[in-house]
Amino acid sequence: MPKPLPTATLKPNQSKKSTTESATDGILLGDKLYWNPTTLPNGHVAIIGASGSGKTQTLKAIAYELPRFIPSVRYISIDFHGDLELPFESCYPLNMESPHGINPLVVDLDTKGGGPSLQAIAVAAILKKSLTMGVNQEGLIIDILTTCYKQRGIIQDEPATWTQKAPTFGDVRIEIEARIEDGCKESSKLALKLAAMFEYGIFTRPQPSLDAPIIRFDLSALGKVPGLGAIAAEALIKQLMDSHRIAGEIEDKIPKTFVLIDECKEVKNSKTLNIILADGRKHGLCCIVASQRDAEISKEVIANTATKIILPVDQAEVRTVASRFRFSDNLIANLDPLQALVRMGKDGHKVNIIPYHKRVEL
Repeated sequence: MPKPLPTATLKPNQSKKSTTESATDGILLGDKLYWNPTTLPNGHVAIIGASGSGKTQTLKAIAYELPRFIPSVRYISIDFHGDLELPFESCYPLNMESPHGINPLVVDLDTKGGGPSLQAIAVAAILKKSLTMGVNQEGLIIDILTTCYKQRGIIQDEPATWTQKAPTFGDVRIEIEARIEDGCKESSKLALKLAAMFEYGIFTRPQPSLDAPIIRFDLSALGKVPGLGAIAAEALIKQLMDSHRIAGEIEDKIPKTFVLIDECKEVKNSKTLNIILADGRKHGLCCIVASQRDAEISKEVIANTATKIILPVDQAEVRTVASRFRFSDNLIANLDPLQALVRMGKDGHKVNIIPYHKRVEL
């Protein structure tokens, strides 16, 4: 059972600092209220706000200030609307014309819980959920993926082979077509299920490095095909969690990487996201998730984010948001755009958010 949230309290903002610069106290949200992930139980943030509430401006404000407060931090945005652009970013649009892609078949190198066989199972589970596959198709895709790994010389019982170049869904398509030619009817059905994925090609093209300081994956073009955005997002956050776990636990509380997921409904039931929320902090990986609606935010997100930011929500959602985020109905119902209720740990604050566009003007 998730831990209950603390009793609702609303405290005046006590800080004497009033500049829009990131100070040693943290990142100024507004009204002398600073957010410092290094002083909280974790650096995870949950943001909720309806269309027009200032959610995008708040997200971009935090993302803009993060490298100024923690110069060593890496920031990766999974952008489902295409509106989270930042200065000096490396942007990778994923669409039918893009040279960039994502490879969900990259192997987790953790010898205690990785390898091609487990990666095949994990990818099959993602496809089953995103594309509504049956049990037989799930089993078939596991067998096909395992075969593709073996064709690349990547063997579960030989960890030294795991670093070899992973197959892509281009290899998967070739293997499925070969099975169809051999008369496999289930492979024909699977090919139809994966047709849109193959057509878009985003899982067959080279994946860019994740080492740049500010990275944005623009997934806005994928919204036309159900499931593709969720698969891409899940693949990315799994790669991030795998790499941070392999690197080991951090010695201090300074995060190494923040991943931002707007429209977190796409990964609401993500096993990987729950792992990041539970264990990412000790490996230096933190997550900022945002949504327009309460129903799109999971219980795990509510339970495991030390910071929660409530912007104006639809009036029909006020009561449920008040109950889950532990602020009064009246406070939430009377918020104006860019006004927020912020809970950091046990304390609550009302604040006028300094939007991104004002920060870049200074």
